[in-house]
Amino acid sequence: MKQALSHLLNDLLSAILFLAVYLTTANITAAAAVAITVGLAQIAVQRFTGRRIWPMQWISLLVVIVLSAASIATQSPRFVMLKPSLGHFAIAAAMLKRGWMSRYLPEIALRYLPDNAPVVAGYAWAGLMAVLGLANILIALYAPFAIWVWFISVGAIGAKVAAFALQYAVFRTIIRRARRRAEGAAIGAVARPSSALLGAVAGLILLASSSDAGAVGFQQAAAPDPEGAPLELNIWYPSDAPAIPRPLGLFQQVVAADAPISGSQLPLIVISHGTGGGAETHYDTALALAESGFIAAALTHTGDNWRDHAVSFTARNFIERPRQLKLTIDYMLTAWPGRDHVAAARIGAFGHSAGGFTVLVAIGGNPELARLAEFCREHPDDWGCQRALTRSPTGEPPAAIWVHDARIKAAVVAAPAAGHAFIAVGLGAVAAPVQLWEAEDDRIAPNRWSAENVKANLPSPPELHLAPGADHFAFIAPCSTALAERMPDICRDPAEFERSAFHREFNAAVVGFFQKQLEPVGTGQ
Repeated sequence: MKQALSHLLNDLLSAILFLAVYLTTANITAAAAVAITVGLAQIAVQRFTGRRIWPMQWISLLVVIVLSAASIATQSPRFVMLKPSLGHFAIAAAMLKRGWMSRYLPEIALRYLPDNAPVVAGYAWAGLMAVLGLANILIALYAPFAIWVWFISVGAIGAKVAAFALQYAVFRTIIRRARRRAEGAAIGAVARPSSALLGAVAGLILLASSSDAGAVGFQQAAAPDPEGAPLELNIWYPSDAPAIPRPLGLFQQVVAADAPISGSQLPLIVISHGTGGGAETHYDTALALAESGFIAAALTHTGDNWRDHAVSFTARNFIERPRQLKLTIDYMLTAWPGRDHVAAARIGAFGHSAGGFTVLVAIGGNPELARLAEFCREHPDDWGCQRALTRSPTGEPPAAIWVHDARIKAAVVAAPAAGHAFIAVGLGAVAAPVQLWEAEDDRIAPNRWSAENVKANLPSPPELHLAPGADHFAFIAPCSTALAERMPDICRDPAEFERSAFHREFNAAVVGFFQKQLEPVGTGQ
């Protein structure tokens, strides 16, 4: 939400500064010059930081230059006062895309709202934005300057706040009645979902208003593995094609399937899931990355996924996973049809749980497997140790060969499993910056034995984040109803923890970290 609000304010920045300078100095030429300078600077920053410049941003810059020049030529501020109308009309056009609102609603809203409710609400928002754009034109051309200042600073914002409050109240009422009919639940039973809806509705309005909120393309592929079955891949990427809701395993996402890729020299993030997961496990994080100009490729680890547990909780699994991650990068750079869009020098990795262990090895870590056995002897009640005891050692490799990949330049590690296997010497070769996440109430990979040990032994301090009130599975995408019914243990959150709300902050932080660490060469400070 914060990121979307930032984009919205950036789009209006030239008009805001024009207003400020004109009110302060009464000098139209100076105010218009500031507006043009700010518009050019915004585009320059986008280009030099390697971020995608959307067509609407070029159009916005052209309008700023033309209207500012007209204001200078006529010595009238009214031309620049027309600029906010462009933003409102652009947002209205985006909101005419059928079903755009469904992309941002929480699971409970998608479950209980009538299918046409988000569509009707989306069109209503488009109408409101168009009306505000027209109102701004009329006020800018015919009303006193003071009226325009009030309209931009109070009237237009107030109209959106009122519309948001109305939509929230209507949606909340519909959901409460539907839940009461379906489950016989008390009115108070929807207290948590309604607050999640509040954040989601606010977030979707801002996201739809963002000039960077483009559609996301999606493909499924298979990366060859000379030592086993091909690796299943899910790939998300920026695209200008229309997106529609589509199922993804037990989840649902809004994507443009097999659509053309938009942009060039796009950074790549590979995603490694935890034990028993799959390529879809972190789909919402992948979507957030693709919306921000990244290509995200998530693999399903052979023998350690929700369909196949052949090597789960074994040493072989820990050894094979980094090799499979490397094969994924190989495929994306050499065989994937969209490989020409990938910036080979800007690759990052994301991993959760066993995927966090995988990523730590991939960026140079050398764990000691003997420490795993020693830990389990000392902590036989540990969640992972109890499951490892049921596994047969047959087929375990005689020695560990850890596969590293120097192409990975930054890593996000969330609630790493088996972090006690790493000591300072084993992590000494890690050069990539690390963003490390801990769940406050992690009973699967307790922080004191895992994440805290990793933090203490990394050669450079990681960017540390703590998820308050969260447990180990909080980093998995918010569960659908179907997933919660099939795998309740990974979907059951503490009473005061809202996974959907947390993921909006979590995904924004992950995207921000990779944007900072994977800047094009020569653009860092």
